[in-house]
Amino acid sequence: MRIYGLTGNAGSGKSTVARMLRGLGAFTVDADAAAREITRPGEPALSEIVSRFGPEVLRADGTLDRAALADRVFSDKVSRADLESITHPVILGRIREKLSEAEGEIAFVEAAIMEDRDGPLGRLLDGVVAVTCPEEIRERRTAGREGMTPGHFRRLAAAQPTEEEKAAAADFLVENDSDLETLRARVLSLWEELRTAES
Repeated sequence: MRIYGLTGNAGSGKSTVARMLRGLGAFTVDADAAAREITRPGEPALSEIVSRFGPEVLRADGTLDRAALADRVFSDKVSRADLESITHPVILGRIREKLSEAEGEIAFVEAAIMEDRDGPLGRLLDGVVAVTCPEEIRERRTAGREGMTPGHFRRLAAAQPTEEEKAAAADFLVENDSDLETLRARVLSLWEELRTAES
C-alpha cells in the first residue's frame, strides 16, 4: 500500500477532496480528527496542554477551547512549538494505528500542515498531494466556522505555508478554484494517475 499526504490551507477544500477520494476507494486518515481525539477530556495530551497554557484554554464543560488556544499559538512561535511538541507525537501514533487498519492500494493522511519529508510523518509518505485555492476564496469558505473570524483566518493564513510553498513541496496538485464538478474531474484524474503508478 502506498501512503500519500493530502494537504491544503484552511478553506482550500482539502476535506472535500478527501471525501471524493474515499468515494473512489481510497482509505483516508484525518490528522485534525486525530488531534480532536487526543485532546478530549481525560486524555493525557489535554492535561499537558492545560499545564502549559493554563485553564483559560478550556471551556466550562472541560473540553478544549480550540479558538482560545489558537489565539495563543498563532501569535507566538514558541507557544506553537510547545503545542506541537505535546500533540504531534500522540497524533502520529494515532495515525499509525488507523493506517494499520487500511485496506486497498492507496491511503491518504489529511493534514493542514505537512512537515518535512525527513520528519516522523514525512517518512511514512510516498508523496504529497496539495489542494490549492486563491486566498480570497478560502477566506469566504471559512467564514462562520467555529472560531474562524476574519482576524482568525488572517492569523491562521500567516502561520501556514503559502500556496506557492505548498505547491513547491508537493508531488501532485489539485486546483480547487472552480465548481464541484470541475474539482471532481480533477480528483478523478489524480486518482487514475496514482493507481497507474501503483500498478
